[in-house]
Amino acid sequence: MPDDSSHAHELVAGSLDEFLDSAAQQTWPAEAKKLEGPKSFRLAAGQDPIQLGNVEFRILLFLASRPYHPFTRQAIAEAVTSDFQPVDEDDVDGHVSQLRDQLGVFHDYVQTVPYIGYRFKA
Repeated sequence: MPDDSSHAHELVAGSLDEFLDSAAQQTWPAEAKKLEGPKSFRLAAGQDPIQLGNVEFRILLFLASRPYHPFTRQAIAEAVTSDFQPVDEDDVDGHVSQLRDQLGVFHDYVQTVPYIGYRFKA
């Protein structure tokens, strides 16, 4: 995928604590619902940057905003949906699956909570 600076943003976190601090500062549901966001994000948390889709990045930030707190699929969908990228409760599982794939070796940070939804393991 070509790196178009108008369509990609980068979050650099030197440590997990730094990433969690950034996530905790976000407002949910996302404030910029009417703005078309970047097409993708690069998360630099280890040695190699991780390329994330817009929805997957917002899900990761949302889950990380309250580590170990389980969120329902409905709460996740409501928090990360935007006018340009609506997310339905039924779509959350697919986005989380894509997020885990994109996270690679860090995939276990996003955990399934049976009968509830998902949480971020810090």
